[in-house]
Amino acid sequence: MLTLTPDLAPDYYLTNFRFMLDWVWERYADLLNDDERYFIQAFHQLEHDAQCLLVRLSSRKGPVFRRDKLHYTEIVSIDIAAQQLLDANLIRIDTLHSLDTLANHLTKPELLALFGEQLAGLKQARKELLIQTLGAHFPDARTWQGWTNNQFGAAWYLDNQTTISNFLLLFFGNAFQDLTEFVLQDLGLLRYENYTIDHQHRLFNSRAELEQYRQLLQLREQLEWADSTEALLQISTQLPTQLSEQCPSEKLQRRRAKLCNQLAYELERAGEHAHALALYQQSHLPPARERRVRLLEKQNHFTDAWSLLKQLLEAPQDEQELQIAQRIAPRLAKKAGVTFDKQKPAEPRTQLLTLPKLIDEQGNALRVEEVVRLSLHTAETPCVYAENALLGGLFGLWLWPEMFRGIEGAFANPFQSAPLDLYQENFSANRPGITTLWAQFDSDHYRHSIRQTWVEKNNIANHFVNWNFLTSELLDIALHAIPARHLKLIFERLLFDIKNNRSGLPDLIQFYPQQNTYRMIEVKGPGDRIQDNQQRWLDYFAQHAIPAEVCYVRWQ
Repeated sequence: MLTLTPDLAPDYYLTNFRFMLDWVWERYADLLNDDERYFIQAFHQLEHDAQCLLVRLSSRKGPVFRRDKLHYTEIVSIDIAAQQLLDANLIRIDTLHSLDTLANHLTKPELLALFGEQLAGLKQARKELLIQTLGAHFPDARTWQGWTNNQFGAAWYLDNQTTISNFLLLFFGNAFQDLTEFVLQDLGLLRYENYTIDHQHRLFNSRAELEQYRQLLQLREQLEWADSTEALLQISTQLPTQLSEQCPSEKLQRRRAKLCNQLAYELERAGEHAHALALYQQSHLPPARERRVRLLEKQNHFTDAWSLLKQLLEAPQDEQELQIAQRIAPRLAKKAGVTFDKQKPAEPRTQLLTLPKLIDEQGNALRVEEVVRLSLHTAETPCVYAENALLGGLFGLWLWPEMFRGIEGAFANPFQSAPLDLYQENFSANRPGITTLWAQFDSDHYRHSIRQTWVEKNNIANHFVNWNFLTSELLDIALHAIPARHLKLIFERLLFDIKNNRSGLPDLIQFYPQQNTYRMIEVKGPGDRIQDNQQRWLDYFAQHAIPAEVCYVRWQ
């Protein structure tokens, strides 16, 4: 069946931008500064074409825009639109530009034409050498017209990046989404759940929260580009020692803790162990405690390291932290002079298959998982490459009512496939209605509920559900073959630590419909090994007698 997507209106981007501005004004007008308020008010007073031009320029790399490079068919007169923006002080022509800024917006031939006298004999030189040569002649900044003397027409300066990015941050609540989310929805490629977002549930409650969140984002960007130990240490001095008492936002605390972990790890790699340890101590998020144990061990503080490791063993924050702590414990216990009885994990079932390599129609070798799947699959016992998509999809359908419940801090914009607190340790505590979902497993109601959600919510974005994969037929066979007890146990482990446990599930699942049963199979090709997250699932399956095994493959 062919699905037609709607054609976008020529000014679709303006509709979306207006929606974003109205959304921000409705929920955050009291948090905006004078520049942001002026922008919104001035924008709404512009005519249609001027609004279009401003949004077009705001979405492009600037801050300088040459008139001769702008061509938008939906704007009747770019010059008239630009004049309105100049009159409203939303773009400028009198800004002073450095030589480097000018050169970024001129080609090499244009530089040679404009500065023929100074660049005589350098026609074959690289552009960088031309700029370096001109720097000795022109140390002072000038306006665009002062530089070009009208040779390349007008150029406008737009400096609203901070204002627009603040609007986007208030709208989306994060730094990775942008207005393309609107386009995906307009084209019918994505649909989103209709959850509650109002003033009461807004993400930022003060200007101080917004400013501090932005500061943390800027520091993270600096960290991504840091190329020396000195740069890392400089970032550490800019990190807020403590967040403002005026904004005890849990989101901010987590953002700061995450940045502490990232920065500390880079300092640890650079050999700055004392600075790294100090930053890990300021973080309440994993893997801060584990890294502190390792650093204390490196510094031969074995007693302190063991004392901290005991906390991880007795009260782990997640299963990954516990697994790593159990791995470190025997070695550290010996160094600290204490006794530790290592628990031996249950051994998963294994099998060894000798199979021929297979080639697809394009001449490429099939992945080992697909080769095993084909060797096991029959019409009576279908075998599916599921990995995390099947059980994760069932989990997402089951959890749907509570996952999209409107609670404070869960949703910041209408384009979320999951609540913002999904990976937080208090996710379940914030949703006591999950108790009702667990009760569904006491009867056959969970099957009806999951199927009904699949029908009612089909193709609505969900962090766990791949609608292209989870067909009605696959859903039915999975609910038929996987017992309620097994599914509940799997969901319990997923919910305990969603971030770490949503991955690592076995590659294949084979169904035996006539026997109302199934088995999961983790495939390992020659030289491949079981990863930590996979081992944790295999241990859990063995502990609870859930059918899972490891299939080792060697080639014929």
